[in-house]
Amino acid sequence: MQIPLLASMRHTSRFMRGTAASALIAFVMLILQPTIAAARSDNTPAPPRTPGHSDGVESKLSRTLQLIERKLASAEDKLLRHQGVSAERRDIKQLRNTLKQLDSAARKDFARIERHILDHQLAPVVLERHRAMIDNYRRELQSLIDELEGIEASSDDHNRLIHIQNAKRRLKAKRNQRSQQPFDPNQLPNTRLQPQPNRKPREKKADFIQAGLIDTPLINLAALGDFSFDKLVGADNPAYLAESPEIVLTRAIKDKAAELNHDPVKIYHWVRNNVQWQPTWGGIQNAELTLSALRGNAMDIAGLTIALLRASGIPARYVHGTIDVPADEFKNWAGGFTDVTAAATFASSGGIPVTSIISGGQISKVRLEHVWVEAAIDYMPSRGAKNRDADAWVALDPSYKQYEFKKGLDAVAISGIDPEQLAQSFIDSGTVNETEGWVTGFDPTILQNAQTQAQQQLEAYIQENLTDPTVGDVIGGRQTIIQEYPMLPSGLPNRIVVAGSRYDKLPAKLQQTITWAFGKDILGDLIDPVSLPFARVNNEKITLSFKPATEADEQALLSLLPEGEITDISQLPTSIPAYLVNVVPELAVNGQVVKTGSAMRLGEELDFVTATRFAGRGQLQSPRTYKVIVGSYLAVNAYAGSVSPAQLQAVKTKLEQTKAVLESADQAQIGALTREALLGDLFHAGGLGYYAQLTALSHILGLRTGGHQTLAAGTGTFGYEPNVDYFFGSPRNLKPGGVVFDIPLVKISATDDGDAERQRQFTLQTGILSSALEHAVPEQMFVNDQNPGEAISAVKALQKANAQGQRIYHITQANQSAILPNIHHHLDTMDEIRNALNNGKEVITHTDAVSVPGWSGAGYVIVDPVTGDGAYKIAGGGNGGYLFLQGSFMGILLPSAMLLVFGGGLLGILSAVLSVVIMTYILIEVSAQQKAGCFWAGFSAGLGILTSIGVEVGKRASFIFWMLTLALSYNSTTGTEPIERCLEF
Repeated sequence: MQIPLLASMRHTSRFMRGTAASALIAFVMLILQPTIAAARSDNTPAPPRTPGHSDGVESKLSRTLQLIERKLASAEDKLLRHQGVSAERRDIKQLRNTLKQLDSAARKDFARIERHILDHQLAPVVLERHRAMIDNYRRELQSLIDELEGIEASSDDHNRLIHIQNAKRRLKAKRNQRSQQPFDPNQLPNTRLQPQPNRKPREKKADFIQAGLIDTPLINLAALGDFSFDKLVGADNPAYLAESPEIVLTRAIKDKAAELNHDPVKIYHWVRNNVQWQPTWGGIQNAELTLSALRGNAMDIAGLTIALLRASGIPARYVHGTIDVPADEFKNWAGGFTDVTAAATFASSGGIPVTSIISGGQISKVRLEHVWVEAAIDYMPSRGAKNRDADAWVALDPSYKQYEFKKGLDAVAISGIDPEQLAQSFIDSGTVNETEGWVTGFDPTILQNAQTQAQQQLEAYIQENLTDPTVGDVIGGRQTIIQEYPMLPSGLPNRIVVAGSRYDKLPAKLQQTITWAFGKDILGDLIDPVSLPFARVNNEKITLSFKPATEADEQALLSLLPEGEITDISQLPTSIPAYLVNVVPELAVNGQVVKTGSAMRLGEELDFVTATRFAGRGQLQSPRTYKVIVGSYLAVNAYAGSVSPAQLQAVKTKLEQTKAVLESADQAQIGALTREALLGDLFHAGGLGYYAQLTALSHILGLRTGGHQTLAAGTGTFGYEPNVDYFFGSPRNLKPGGVVFDIPLVKISATDDGDAERQRQFTLQTGILSSALEHAVPEQMFVNDQNPGEAISAVKALQKANAQGQRIYHITQANQSAILPNIHHHLDTMDEIRNALNNGKEVITHTDAVSVPGWSGAGYVIVDPVTGDGAYKIAGGGNGGYLFLQGSFMGILLPSAMLLVFGGGLLGILSAVLSVVIMTYILIEVSAQQKAGCFWAGFSAGLGILTSIGVEVGKRASFIFWMLTLALSYNSTTGTEPIERCLEF
């Protein structure tokens, strides 16, 4: 027997109270609206409605207020320039009449809601909120109409201007649309850390003590196990066997220690031979992340080694000091640089205190602060081969190694394509006006065909010429030169200048940290912030969600669900009267709440503030604020260094388990599901997938261009955000929204030879790649062959504008006065562009709005012309991408027979969604292997060709050609399948 729609939810109290009530907002907005359209008798998806363009009176009235505000701004501008405003007066009069007509319908809707409140006997506070909303609406509406009528009645422009300005100020003070996201052009969200040449390594023990980096811990005796270390001074301190944010003795760590037979010789050599060093600074990754990713900086690798030793009952500690490394060996160790100064600069950008030692007029050594390990070992006479009674603290440096570098295949030569000719063909396909700084009409199929040809030629070459090739054979990369001995080394491989301090755990000064807050006070200080070591949250599932503030709010939400058996899907709500319900924001790490905020109305904006502190350098930028719609459900990003393949596998397994529960019809199991299982894992998977692909493709790009890049901090959010109708500053209605990426990135990057122009180009290339993924990842997750939905990003907007024949402009301080009148974006977007130009930045954008389902607006790229740092933005000020879910979920919904699971209700729909997500992340998991692993080798051909084209275009024409070439190129590569026999390096 079929279960009536939502009946299982209504009759399962744990599910209703624990999940449905608190997640109703997300479910209604994320699931129900597409379901309604899917239930139409002809099974034909209805065309998606653009946010703010709903047929409801609330949306019409809210949109009318926005139009009035824009007309007022236009009229004010003309009057201040002593121009006529007859057209604006006519439009304002018409909009005023429309406003009066909509008011009548709005009052009827308010009356309907009041009846609902009374019929359901909701708490008095809910009725009070409703009536307060009505009072505010009537008061503000009448005041606005008075000013608009004053504009019409004024006999001269002076009085008319006064009424216009009064009306404009009133609307500005009581906003009627979502706020533009805050933006500081001097703090670009896609940026790279700069080297710090004045930050030199400490060379004396006293220098460490003076900096507050003192030995830890204090003396305290430990309980002894089978391994004896009580005769070694200090080794019996329990701190040397304890856990910390970086050293977590998880099951994976314990299993690896057991696999290595708890043998210190095997542990050291395994870590040294398998984990790549990243020249960055600070505790960033915990031991399990480093174990999974097989990459990390000196502190991360030391932490993994210590964790494996402690899991084996062997006391171990960090040593923080300074070493000298021969110049040639340092170039190799840092990633295969051709110039030692470039290698040292890369390390300095990563935060490592570093300097060069000159001998004979050239750099002979690189001196740097470093972290290694000391372990309590039975050293004499077996050097750890037989570990019974510890007699020495033995120094081990598993970070240091030398690599063998493979060049990989020359995809350009194999393809037979002439990059110069291809670049010229691409330029010739469009129209170019270098004098006015615009281009248009380029044919992207020229690039796509070249990519396809290159990939086909590469695949054929591999099949004909290589036997069982590895990814390293195809795309190049590095492989550790293996050392395997039956005993531990007699000392560190490099000269120790000073062993400064020893720690049982990393001190706060050596930890990278992340801080979150819900707003700032009047002085700009964070309100009740929560700060966590980055190693604790890196790659973990972090969610920002909202729950009903009180029992009255919960009952108000539940009252929106229809009573009794649901026989018609149209009975379900399509919007929520936001002002009736208060909710509380919650920030959680792996389901554990770490921060709770104050009660807010649904639809209001929460200032979600993020600040990152880098070890040794502090907070390099002001805390970043993102305005979150209250009622959203977001995965909060905290990524640095590496993405964990194990995490990707774990979240895939969770999604599979959730899918199995949803299909089981077991009410007890279904009732135990939480928002985190239904939505948290979904968006966590999206974040992991985004950073995995960004890391992988940036690596390939670097191999082709001599570039090196490491993620210093990836923050921001990814998740579901509803749309809101506002009445004079108050949220009136919550409506279906979409998936939103907002991704600020802090990177560490360099080029082999240290050339500044090549560095700028590499920064721009990886920035464009990050923007392309901001539309590609949502499409990978929510769009399939049956659903032609489309996401938007800055790169996608440029591509669509080019396809429409719009002019793409390169705007600078010098030409802005001539070009800006040709750009027709929203006023907030234009203000942001002007502000960026006035602060010395350059802008790439198109002339008119482009559209995807559920979204219309502009894409624009703001670039620092010196560094290549940038902002890849879409209308509204977000630094990321957007996918409207109404259209996108249509194709994911399986045939009607599948929808009958659980009566065709929410759970059946979500089950279908999850099945698609699981299949998506099977592919994404493959792309995330970090040991120069399976980095979607098929991209090597495309990126090799397209990078060559971009360089050629850059040689021949201005920056705009090069930027647009890369934008079109990366858009076309996104979604390429891995080539066959893609094996580990």
